[in-house]
Amino acid sequence: MWWVARATGMVAGMLLVASVVWGVLFTTRALRPIDRPAWLLAIHRWVSGLACVGIVIHVLALVADNFVHFGWKEVFLPGGSSWRRWPVAIGVVAMYLLALVQGTSLLMQRMPRRTWKFIHYFSYLAVWLASLHGALAGTDASNRVYQVVAIGLTALAMAAAITRVVVGTSRQQAANRAAARQQVGAGRS
Repeated sequence: MWWVARATGMVAGMLLVASVVWGVLFTTRALRPIDRPAWLLAIHRWVSGLACVGIVIHVLALVADNFVHFGWKEVFLPGGSSWRRWPVAIGVVAMYLLALVQGTSLLMQRMPRRTWKFIHYFSYLAVWLASLHGALAGTDASNRVYQVVAIGLTALAMAAAITRVVVGTSRQQAANRAAARQQVGAGRS
């Protein structure tokens, strides 16, 4: 089970980064000439759901394993583990943030958009915390291949977040274009 816990933790981390990247591609429409919004949204939702399944399997495998004792308290209570207390606590907090983001995404149609959007921003923090958790609590963190992949994925997630800030959402872009057209029209009058 220790192998399952390690593998699902790593795969879930990769899926979380993929989810952030697809989400940014959807909201910014950075690939506008070649993208399809419905396809980007479907991929984003699918990858996010797979990441959540990976996290559930990761937690269950930790509880089922006997290499390091993880009971329900250790996997659900931040600071509840005596083994690498803070790195595990960071993982627990990331898990709760991701559960909040995923749960509110399932209820998105019943929530005010601003509330959902505010909560959805926590996904960036959750991915960052999950990366820290893997780097500090993961038993594979000293493996060179793991380090290269983790650094690459972290850089990719950061690039996506920066793109999100710089490019803005497709709604913001449309508002900026409309304002520019208004200014041009006002200048002609």
